[in-house]
Amino acid sequence: MNKITIDKNKNVPLYIQLYSQIKRFIENGSLPGGYKLPTIRSLAKELGVNNITVINAYKLLEQNGYIYTKVGSGTYVCEDIKKEEDLDESFKLTDQGEIPLKKGIINFASSSLNPELFPVEDFGDLINRVLRRDGGYAFEYQDTRGYKPLRESIKEFVKKDEIFTYVENIQVISGGQQGIDVVSKALINFEDSIIVERPTYSWALASFESRGAEILEVDLKKDGINLEELEDKLKKFKPKFIYTIPNFHNPTGIVYSEEKKKKLIELAEKYETYILEDDFASDLSFTEEKILPLKAYDKYDRVIYIKSFSKIYMPGLRLGFIIAPERLVSSFLKAKYVTDLSTSGLMQRAFDLYLRENIWKNHIEEIKQVMKKRFEKMGNGLQMLKNYVEFEYPKGGFYYWLRLKDNISAKNLYSKCLEKNLLIVPGDMFFAIKKETNFIRLSFASCELEEIEKGINILKEVLEGESNENGIYLPII
Repeated sequence: MNKITIDKNKNVPLYIQLYSQIKRFIENGSLPGGYKLPTIRSLAKELGVNNITVINAYKLLEQNGYIYTKVGSGTYVCEDIKKEEDLDESFKLTDQGEIPLKKGIINFASSSLNPELFPVEDFGDLINRVLRRDGGYAFEYQDTRGYKPLRESIKEFVKKDEIFTYVENIQVISGGQQGIDVVSKALINFEDSIIVERPTYSWALASFESRGAEILEVDLKKDGINLEELEDKLKKFKPKFIYTIPNFHNPTGIVYSEEKKKKLIELAEKYETYILEDDFASDLSFTEEKILPLKAYDKYDRVIYIKSFSKIYMPGLRLGFIIAPERLVSSFLKAKYVTDLSTSGLMQRAFDLYLRENIWKNHIEEIKQVMKKRFEKMGNGLQMLKNYVEFEYPKGGFYYWLRLKDNISAKNLYSKCLEKNLLIVPGDMFFAIKKETNFIRLSFASCELEEIEKGINILKEVLEGESNENGIYLPII
């Protein structure tokens, strides 16, 4: 077996170090399907650790589908690991709206709005105005920090959310995902620890893993992250940052309480770390309650604030921004420069007018009206499924997060729904380590009301079949 190194001076638990290395060897093909792993006793002796360390690592690998045990024979690497990963990657791409869908499929997976809802006419007029005004200069490379008039417009735009910053702290980026990548490049070195919510956004996990980060999960409660568990990990591991989606969380839809937002910032200051706030949907609130970003409470300059304009305005726009703590501005600038020099000048100039002239306000109100009707339609339909699922009503965003009852497998459900032309997302892709297999995420972003009704009926039909297969018999009422 490949050389495994255990560092007892690191703040990462020994079993996690062992799990991560074996997982990596399996994923890159160094340990092929069918390979017999060393016995617990022999591997523990070789590495100089106790048997419990190896037992816990093997248990975690088995829970996540990397290995299996034959009683009386040994522990082996599972076959077709790559196929399973490819399936997960397809789920992630579907979430980004990047998988071609066959005609007639009902898409409860994608977060992308229908193209008919994009402000095409307004934006077309703005692009023509920019071209008439700036001519060829609109196509020049921009300052890596971003087109300064746009950064000035962003500075004014975020005041509605009680964020007060300087133009110099604003970095224009090519969408929210690039923002996560820029922060990862700037702050994460190999095997640095970072903390994420459990569950969390799958593409953020992918970005952190690509930098070789040790990912530490902290459970979410109904009002936000578990603060006791978080503080315990902050003490032990001294992470580079905490990644969080405090408003209309992806995938759960949770909104942090104001008290928890303030306490989270206090903990970041106490333990001298940063918070990476991913704000992808705070504009899409279905309540009259004023819900502010975490950054609005940031009196210590500990929050790295990322906002994307892609989800709600136009996915192909690929535009967003970072508001950086003053200490990190230059680091993010260097990371952005290495990534792609600068974001499209034409799009930046057009969006500057879009914000500066408050054209965005009408669009947001129209989108909220459409999305709220879809949100209510899906919520009403899900009431029919209470025998099979548990869920909470979100206050905004795009998603319902469902826990499946009676040990129904989310991936089996995914496959059977797909056979009936309904696309859903199994929840295990939103967990970093010990994956949960009985959750699904449903999005109403890209479906008309009639499609939502039809899709819920398909889901009900499949769930009824799954429950009966599991031996569950419901009373006639």
